[in-house]
Amino acid sequence: MQVGARVAAEGDVGTLADLYRAYRSALAGERGGPVHLLRESFAEPLETQLESIIQDGQWLVLLGVLDDVPVGLAAVRLKTMPDSSQAATVEVIYVDPGAREVGVGEQLLEAVAEWALRRGATGVDVRVLPGMRASKNFLEGSGFVARLLVMHRRLQE
Repeated sequence: MQVGARVAAEGDVGTLADLYRAYRSALAGERGGPVHLLRESFAEPLETQLESIIQDGQWLVLLGVLDDVPVGLAAVRLKTMPDSSQAATVEVIYVDPGAREVGVGEQLLEAVAEWALRRGATGVDVRVLPGMRASKNFLEGSGFVARLLVMHRRLQE
């Protein structure tokens, strides 16, 4: 079984959109998911937005592959901080549930870290929703530590 990550190309936009829709569907049922998706989500039509970020030098879009079959995606953005340093923020990381625990997520994160380091980033941030214990444990096992909790209070039903 071959596990890897590769940079997405324009011909991958349909696959990326399908994986993103699966990611969005998975988050919708999680605690904090609906608010997160409203604030952080890519908008439809996804294909147009994905084409744009694939070509944007401040973004890296990856496909996670298992035996050359796309089963995951990561989209990371490089941001300039107020002190002029660079920081990478993973906006999306998702692996199809049937392809988890075989190393696809690790390959995606490793490719993100290598790209961010080459670009001069001082660190990589990944957001995790509350209650997503497996995701938190996965990230902690990959060397990430929590640095901020964001609390939300819904005012209207």
